[in-house]
Amino acid sequence: MRTRRTGIAVSAMALTLLSVPAGAGEFVPVGDGSATNNADLLGNPAIDCANCTATPPYETDTPFDIDWSLGLRGGIRDDGTGNGPTYQLIALPSVTLKQQTIRGGYDVGLSGELTYEVEGSARIGSISGTAGGEYKLDALTTLTGRGNFKASQDDPGGPDYDSNVAAAPVVLSGDGEIGASRDLGAFNLAVRGSAGREVYGETVYDDNSTSDNTFQNTTAYGVGARLGYELTPGLVAFIDTEADYLAYDVASPSLLVKLDNVTYAGRAGLNARFNETLELEGSLGLGYTDLIDETLDDFSAVLYGARAVFKPDETLTLTGALTTTISQPGTTSGATAKLTYAASGQVEYLVNPWLKLRADAQWNQAHYQGIDSEEQSWGFGAGADYLLNERTDLTADYSFLRTEKTPAPATDEHQVTVGVKFHR
Repeated sequence: MRTRRTGIAVSAMALTLLSVPAGAGEFVPVGDGSATNNADLLGNPAIDCANCTATPPYETDTPFDIDWSLGLRGGIRDDGTGNGPTYQLIALPSVTLKQQTIRGGYDVGLSGELTYEVEGSARIGSISGTAGGEYKLDALTTLTGRGNFKASQDDPGGPDYDSNVAAAPVVLSGDGEIGASRDLGAFNLAVRGSAGREVYGETVYDDNSTSDNTFQNTTAYGVGARLGYELTPGLVAFIDTEADYLAYDVASPSLLVKLDNVTYAGRAGLNARFNETLELEGSLGLGYTDLIDETLDDFSAVLYGARAVFKPDETLTLTGALTTTISQPGTTSGATAKLTYAASGQVEYLVNPWLKLRADAQWNQAHYQGIDSEEQSWGFGAGADYLLNERTDLTADYSFLRTEKTPAPATDEHQVTVGVKFHR
């Protein structure tokens, strides 16, 4: 009984001491709640915290997310020229660094394609680099930017080159684009600006002679704007306008004048998004190319555009596209520009977590302005990826391409490749 009474007395004494206000200079370990001797209750509670741990300015544990892959393939290719098949070894390295921030994110990537033919010739098919990102100024305004660089060299046995070409020219190209978009309620406005440069090296022939391709070197500038209006949730009507200026370094060797031009284009269309299952977009417009030299005829063209993405579940993805592009004529003698209509489709099917099947088809038709010449090609391909383990895939692909370019005879190209892909 005495022990119990003693405990009650001690507890009462403690409560009495805690209830008495602290005197001047008196230290109370637990604080008295008066906001005068508790450091965490002083200052601005939104920014000051004496006992808080500082957090880093980024949202992830590491500065970058790194994705990399290395594809090693062996294949056989018949270009349809009658020279017989060629055996190739192909390396496809790729690395990408990504970072997400509170207001956006950015990425940097580098990839390449290196080809070695068994008879001894090696070629760097392409080396590509890209860097870009986005930054949200506020909840309604977003800034974007991206730059690209590419060094490439075509296969000299392709349909675009004569049979006596030993090495196709090395092409260096770089471009950049900046843009800004603003949410205006039912309206959305996006503006963009771009600049680019493309430089061609020499063509080498079987007798070691060369030909100059300086007449294909160009500098490009462009501006554009897109205004969308949300008709209903998920359905947006839009108009898109742009103007692109293309300047050549030297005159065309066949026309003896520079092919500098300004191309104006306008499109109107609809974009529909149905959750994550289906997205559709279609547009129709008109393009007009104004050639600066008055001795050359300007031309106009109808511009078609369409895109569809259908993903009924996680195992199946279907995509399709129809595009219209106006570009430079290349080495085609007497032409002032090239107008291309192209259609493509892809399907991916995940059979199980280890096996993915792929297939694609393509068609394009090119018209050369200023001369009576057309080019048409179509083809298809199929492939499979088998997940050997977490970091390794086995791959197999087959592709077919038929090319018809007047007045040359048609060519049929077949290619089969198998290989392995290591990835993160």
